[in-house]
Amino acid sequence: MNCFLVSIILPYFIFSFGKELAILPSLKQYWIIKGSTLKLACIHNGTQASQEHSLSFWKSNTHIIVSNGVTVNTIAISHPHDARLTIRTLNITKSDVQFSDGGPWKCILGQNIGNFKEEAVIDVRVLEFQSAEYDIPDILLEDNKLIVHCNAFGVNPTDTNYTFTTEWRKVSEGKDQVLGNSSKYTIFTANRTLEIVKPLREDAGDYRCVLIFNKEDNSSCQEVRSQPFNVKAVPKIETHDKDKNMYLGETLELRCTTSGFPKPSITWMKNGTALNQTERIHPKEDKLVIYNLRFDDEGDYQCVASHPQFNSTDRAKMRVKFRDIKEVLSGGKGYIQVYLWTYILFLLSMLQCGLYAELML
Repeated sequence: MNCFLVSIILPYFIFSFGKELAILPSLKQYWIIKGSTLKLACIHNGTQASQEHSLSFWKSNTHIIVSNGVTVNTIAISHPHDARLTIRTLNITKSDVQFSDGGPWKCILGQNIGNFKEEAVIDVRVLEFQSAEYDIPDILLEDNKLIVHCNAFGVNPTDTNYTFTTEWRKVSEGKDQVLGNSSKYTIFTANRTLEIVKPLREDAGDYRCVLIFNKEDNSSCQEVRSQPFNVKAVPKIETHDKDKNMYLGETLELRCTTSGFPKPSITWMKNGTALNQTERIHPKEDKLVIYNLRFDDEGDYQCVASHPQFNSTDRAKMRVKFRDIKEVLSGGKGYIQVYLWTYILFLLSMLQCGLYAELML
């Protein structure tokens, strides 16, 4: 069964109702999360004579008009199949919904609440999910379990005016994956909890509790989705390159892969100082690239994984040094550059000792 989700309200939906007056969403009870925006549309499908009656929204015998947080507008279009009819849509938007906004909302066709030709009613129910965060334990024990709670205020399981079921979903690559009872997950419907059995780092992520409210005849339903519950894992470096011996003029590449949720960021450091991007040096998250290596590029490099939600970081150390002169002279790459540098240093040393002039004679 496809459940109702809040969407754009189109006035021609009224054609399928067979009614002169109706409220959208087409639900007897409309559930909305506290703090979100309530959008209702009252649609009148009538003749020119009936257009003389005004459309208005009422709650608790109070006329809802434009005010702080409330906008109201009316749109009229001709019926595409019957020129004698006009479709009027009265849209109302209420921002930052509170529990006090719950209750019957009425749209009336007429002068006022005591003098109307027709009315349509929708029962607005407000609920609130308690936010929470959970941590994957660093030390995994045999009987480790992580219990995620779905605390929804405003929902009463003993209320006979509605029924609902609970689903748990994990958000993966922007999509909800419905979870069921398995060796990894146990779902307790009575108290709407999800138990993650022997939680591992790969179980970290966003989990969502979904309440599905059903009509009495189960002909349709409405989904109300909680904000994601974060199941977190501290930053950890999974793999990294080993120490490297390099030649002058070569390109250095160091790699470092991490895990954690939320996804950690990576900082590359050399001898305790963070590396910034330059023409030669390119620190790019899980990879550090240094082009045209120089003598001063030798040193201790670190990959540091961190996230502002955690006090802890994880580090991996990689030492970079240059190959000695024996390897260079045996035919290794970059020997020409090393030879030239050695020759230049030799000439400079001779100048300092005053020997250069004697050799030129």
